[in-house]
Amino acid sequence: MITNYDLDEVNKIVQILVNKERLPHVLGTAKFASTLAKIHGLDTRIAEFLGYIHDVFRDLPEEKLLKMSKAYGIDITLEDRMHPILLHGKIAAEYIKFRFKIVDEDILNAVRYHTSGFKSFGVYGKLLFLADSLEETRNYPKVSYLREVAYKDLNMAFFEVMKNKIMYALSRNLFILKESVECWNYLISKRKGGLK
Repeated sequence: MITNYDLDEVNKIVQILVNKERLPHVLGTAKFASTLAKIHGLDTRIAEFLGYIHDVFRDLPEEKLLKMSKAYGIDITLEDRMHPILLHGKIAAEYIKFRFKIVDEDILNAVRYHTSGFKSFGVYGKLLFLADSLEETRNYPKVSYLREVAYKDLNMAFFEVMKNKIMYALSRNLFILKESVECWNYLISKRKGGLK
């Protein structure tokens, strides 16, 4: 799965690239991801890695995000052009693919789509999506309830957090990303028995 990395090295990368205001969130995401991994019998080292690396490019200037995306050959959508910050997960996925020789699609998609969600997430994608939304510095209505659901059932928590994110975006007239819409429709279809 992931073998070519050292958490100390990853932590150094984070300390260099993540600003001090975001650092508590990144550390909290790594901690919560590790907690969820332990509860659900998953690899805590992988969970920590994902938590540390997911926002490593979040604080770069917009022009730099666009240049890096072009250099990595990432397709830039209209939404990405309007809000280049949306590219940070896609860039981080390409970075870890090359830097740490990661080829596992679940790991790459976890990082790539940690903001939007993804209909084909594996267990580590769901884990990072949840840790990013539920770590201890997050404070919003229902967060305690959603944490409790995540401790018990990753799939149910994934559904509930995705629903919460979409409702938040709708209530503030924000973009709902294509991946989020596809993910939501897929989750609803599965619940209705339309997809196997």
